[in-house]
Amino acid sequence: MKSRKGFVVILTVLTLVVAEPHRFDNHRMYRLRVERDEQLQVLKSLKTGQNSYEYFDEPRQTGQELDIIIPPTLQSEFETILKDKEFSAKLVINNLQDLVDRERPQTDDGEFGWDAYHSVDTINAWLYSLEEQYPEVTVIKGGSTYEGREILGVNINRNPEQNPGVFIESQIYANEWLASASTTWIINKLLTATEAEPEIKDIADNINWYIFPLINADGYEYSRNVYRLWKKTRSKQGFICNGVDANRNWDVNWEKGGIGSAANMCEEKYAGPTVFSEVETRTLSEYILSIREHLGFYLAFHSAGNALMFPWGHTRDRAPDYFLFFDIALATANAISIPYGTFYRIDSAYVFSPTTGGSTDWALNTLGIPGFTYKFRDRNPTSGAQYGVLAPPEEIQPNAEEVLHSLITLVQKATAHGYLVFRN
Repeated sequence: MKSRKGFVVILTVLTLVVAEPHRFDNHRMYRLRVERDEQLQVLKSLKTGQNSYEYFDEPRQTGQELDIIIPPTLQSEFETILKDKEFSAKLVINNLQDLVDRERPQTDDGEFGWDAYHSVDTINAWLYSLEEQYPEVTVIKGGSTYEGREILGVNINRNPEQNPGVFIESQIYANEWLASASTTWIINKLLTATEAEPEIKDIADNINWYIFPLINADGYEYSRNVYRLWKKTRSKQGFICNGVDANRNWDVNWEKGGIGSAANMCEEKYAGPTVFSEVETRTLSEYILSIREHLGFYLAFHSAGNALMFPWGHTRDRAPDYFLFFDIALATANAISIPYGTFYRIDSAYVFSPTTGGSTDWALNTLGIPGFTYKFRDRNPTSGAQYGVLAPPEEIQPNAEEVLHSLITLVQKATAHGYLVFRN
């Protein structure tokens, strides 16, 4: 009897430990510049993950700037690496937990707004409420997740027999909360724009929008409740590993352990055991293929990195319409800067993050339409305060405002170049 009671106590303690979110007290974030190949190889060799080093953007090439998070147990080791390899480094955040505390999800009180990050259930309930309020809104199901959640979005179409289609995929990475929150703000603004906001109302009236705020719902809930920096899906991989990098799992030049990805199933960049191994990417792609004749443009919303990217991501070779893509991206990035002065870099995805199996490459290769990726702001453009993917809730609306402002220009440019035309 005593041993059974002891077992219950131990089990209860373990349950409580698992239920407590991981903390990042005294974790520091540094911004490094990779100036030599020797430095790049050292960074690539570092073990990453919980209680170890973490990257907001993985090391890829010389000339790159990247952010790395250092737990206190590795601070001394890291300082030795900085000295031995002569890194140029700047301390950006002294205590990561301070940022986590600022953006922690609040208890949902039934009111949907943009001063907090909401749960999957709250976001989905809000999407259904839009269907009840607006006749032009239909809740659409883009697939399902490993843990059985639905991937929900909305179709906004005020002129069903006239409007060309734009598809938006948001937050394929679990830890990029700013992406889904900004997407819901944009949805709301498209639906509520008045005659006093003619440019917003114009793209709301004349584009057939397919918008999915949250692709990686399982990972998002895990990042909310267990480990804030979790990025992958939550599928079981082997005996001790979980998840796949969902943006390296699409059926386009996919290669296990290929460029920009990992073959080790425990690594953050793991591309999966096979192409479309993840139910999220497989079922979403099936939905997209079912509406392909309606689509003229594909957008992926990520956070963070202040960049606007277009195909290709798997090769340095230029896509057939590279110069048209560049023209659209340049005008769009200029529009982003107007509301708050936020600066975005532009180029092909290969320049920023070479990889195989990306969704926007898939859109161009399979659907024959441009696939652009936004990497939202990683700092406040006025104060310069940096936060990476840990954007405080007060950043949601200004980020969404500048992105929506840029979408006006993107739609205009894409229409001028013949991408957004109604297809019967």
